[in-house]
Amino acid sequence: MKAEINKRVELVQVLLFLAQEQEKTVQYLANKVYSESISRWFAPYKNHEAVKLTKQLISEKYFFHIRPLEAIMNLENILDDDSHEFHIWAEETERFAVESGFEDFFRTQNKYYAEILEYVNTCDFDTWIAFIEAYFKSRPEEFHLIICPIAGNYGFNITQGNRKIAYTVRCMPKYNKKGEPDNKFDYFAMGVAHEYAHCFVNPVVEGNLELLKNHRFFFDMHTNMLVSYNTDYAVINEYFVRAFQIRFMEENHALFPEFDLSTEYERQRKSFTFIDDFVILLKKYEESKMSSFEFYSRNIKNLLMEIERKQ
Repeated sequence: MKAEINKRVELVQVLLFLAQEQEKTVQYLANKVYSESISRWFAPYKNHEAVKLTKQLISEKYFFHIRPLEAIMNLENILDDDSHEFHIWAEETERFAVESGFEDFFRTQNKYYAEILEYVNTCDFDTWIAFIEAYFKSRPEEFHLIICPIAGNYGFNITQGNRKIAYTVRCMPKYNKKGEPDNKFDYFAMGVAHEYAHCFVNPVVEGNLELLKNHRFFFDMHTNMLVSYNTDYAVINEYFVRAFQIRFMEENHALFPEFDLSTEYERQRKSFTFIDDFVILLKKYEESKMSSFEFYSRNIKNLLMEIERKQ
C-alpha cells in the first residue's frame, strides 16, 4: 500500500490553523514551509464565517483531536442532515473552500506533497499493516494511511453504508534542528502502529464501558496522566495501544535495529505507570485463539483488580 495526502484533511487543517486555538488543536507548526504557505494564501479569509464557527466549536464542542477529521470525512452526510450539530459548519466549510480558492492552494502544494510522499513511501507499509491486522485478527473493508504536514497522531473509523473505513493520520515530515527531515522511520512506524491500533481497540473498550466500573482506585493512582485522556475509557484505550506499539517494535525489531526499547518502556511508565502489566496481558492475548473483543471482556476486570491488589 501507499500513503496519501488527503484534500479534505488539509482543508480542515487550514480551518483549525486559522482558528488560532493551538493550545487545543496542537498542530505541528515547526513545519514552517507549510504553515507559512497557509498563512500567506489564507490571510484574507481569517475572519470567514467557517473560521469563526470552527473556533466556536473548538471552545464549546471539543472540536479537536479526531472530531474535525470525522466531520470532514463525513461532510456529505452532514450537509444532507439539517438537524446535525455541524450542519451550518459544513455549509460554511464548503463555502470557504470555494471563496478562498482552496483547490488552487492544494494544487500549488502538489510538488511539496509529492516530495513528502516520495520520502515516506520508501517505508514497508505492507509489512507493517499486515502485522497489525493479523495481530487484531480483523481488518476493515477499507484502510487509508494519510500523511499531513502539520497534524497527525489520529486513528478512527467511519461507517459509510455497511462499510467500515479505517483512517490513520500521521504527521510527516518531522524536522531536525537544521530544519531537515529527520529520517527517523522507527518512531514513524511505531506511531502508525499506535494510531491504527486505535481503530481496533477503541470499539472494544468503548463497547464494554461497564467493565471499568468500580475501579476508581486504579484510575486515581495516575497522578501524572496526560490531560487529554480525561475519561476512564480513554486511559484504557491508551494503555492498550501503547502496550501494542511496544509489542510491535519488539516483534519487528529486525526492521528497526537501532530503536531503544528500554527507553520506550521508561517513556511510557512516566504517565502509564502499569504499562508493563498491559504488555504482559497482550502477550497472553497473542497465545490465545480469542478475538480481541472476547479476550478483553474476559480479562480487563481481573487485570485492574490485580493491579489494585498489589498496591
